Amino acid sequence: MQSLLVRGWRRIRRSIAKEKNQNIPTDHKLEDIFLVSFPKSGNTWVRFLIANAIKLHYGIQRDVNFFTIQDIIPDVQLNNNIRSSGPFGIAELPRIIKSHSEYHPKYQRVILIVRNPQDALISYFYYLNSLGIISDDWTLSQFVRSNFGAKAWNKHAQSWLQTKQGQYIRIFKYEDFLADPVQQLAQVMNLLGLSITSEVLEKAVYLSSFENMKKLEQQTMSTRLLETQKTAFVRQGKATGGKELAEADQQYVELITGSTSKALNY
Repeated sequence: MQSLLVRGWRRIRRSIAKEKNQNIPTDHKLEDIFLVSFPKSGNTWVRFLIANAIKLHYGIQRDVNFFTIQDIIPDVQLNNNIRSSGPFGIAELPRIIKSHSEYHPKYQRVILIVRNPQDALISYFYYLNSLGIISDDWTLSQFVRSNFGAKAWNKHAQSWLQTKQGQYIRIFKYEDFLADPVQQLAQVMNLLGLSITSEVLEKAVYLSSFENMKKLEQQTMSTRLLETQKTAFVRQGKATGGKELAEADQQYVELITGSTSKALNY
């Protein structure tokens, strides 16, 4: 069992090391906006919300799906050679770039999405397992207690909590998006300098619903990924407060993330 855990940790380390070398665009600009989160904390959903709102606001005839989102709001860890203009090629908008990076001094403008650590870790566990990065022999309890569980969440969140000189970091809670996505999306649009009608925002929320995103995942994800990924990327997206965790594991997460979670009002 130990050897399986070690091999899993090594695979995650290699993945993280690769990301650290690709977490800034080759032509980094001060006006770039980085959409940052710990993995499985709502980053992809918010990308869809923003993309659909911009698409509707400008009357753009282009689908937003799991293929096109990589061009509209690119993931810097997948490709750091990013087009020079904003979403959909709109020159008047800043580039919005997804990242799971811990604090980065060159990220001058940041939208940070945080999620209850217990729910984030449950979702992250199933995601890594679905990709085969961790094996079926891992338990949720083992993952939460590994160096890539509660400790990793705490390190990531803590690194972003203090605004550094010259940087603007705006924190949004995933749970607030669940409770009132229209209002939260309106705030994000305001950060982009866009005043968008409630009608457009509501339609963007509908297009980005979990039901629609699940359909889009099946329609547009590559055949290879659909064959090798054991579970869907879009799962439930619910806020449960770590309901699936055993009581001892909930207590462990609270112990490790306590002060950071409290600072984020969890």
